[in-house]
Amino acid sequence: MSASITYYGHCAFLWQSEGGYRVLVDPFGNSEDRLWFPEPFPELQADVVLVTHDHFDHNHFHRVPDCPTVLRGEGEFTFGEFNIRGVTDLHSGRSGLQGMKNTIFTVEVGGVRYCHIGDNRHDMPVAVARAIGEIDVLMVTVDDSCHLLSYAQVDELINRLMPGVVIPTHYYIGGLTAVESTLRSAEGWLETQNNVRFLGVSSISLAPDDIPKARQVWVMNHAA
Repeated sequence: MSASITYYGHCAFLWQSEGGYRVLVDPFGNSEDRLWFPEPFPELQADVVLVTHDHFDHNHFHRVPDCPTVLRGEGEFTFGEFNIRGVTDLHSGRSGLQGMKNTIFTVEVGGVRYCHIGDNRHDMPVAVARAIGEIDVLMVTVDDSCHLLSYAQVDELINRLMPGVVIPTHYYIGGLTAVESTLRSAEGWLETQNNVRFLGVSSISLAPDDIPKARQVWVMNHAA
């Protein structure tokens, strides 16, 4: 049993189960005063859209036609072969200090348990970490401008949640992200990490046996 996952850049991923069910997280777009993405998010088919928080680069669920189910907050949801859980915490940095909520989503499908951190702070309470539980794959925000988290904060978060695979997100990608975003690549952080794999593809299928015993960082291409 396995499921596929496709990276669309920034923080957007699409899972598809063997049964054909599709779950999308954090489709991005622009706001009236912030033009981070030269091209609109592609119109994808999805049954469920997860939105970690209400920032323009995470909440463009309207790009998915036919009004899918949109999950925004805390709770548990079972759909087809998917088990999804939302855990509420706080956005990193100034937004979090101003009280902005962020939902951390765990998505279990194909026997693999993923955790999409959204833009969460690194120093989540113990109760939040316990609610997340054991995970296989962590999608974590990191870029060399330290827009959301410093290198040390990213590493602390990874060591706390202990995934087998780490996939960096929320960094500058040429052709996808505008320089006006002030985001940078993740190359500097990657140079500090051991066991980095550049997969060279935007979509992979994962089963439990594919999760390495020693932690690896996987860098995915983004789907056009």
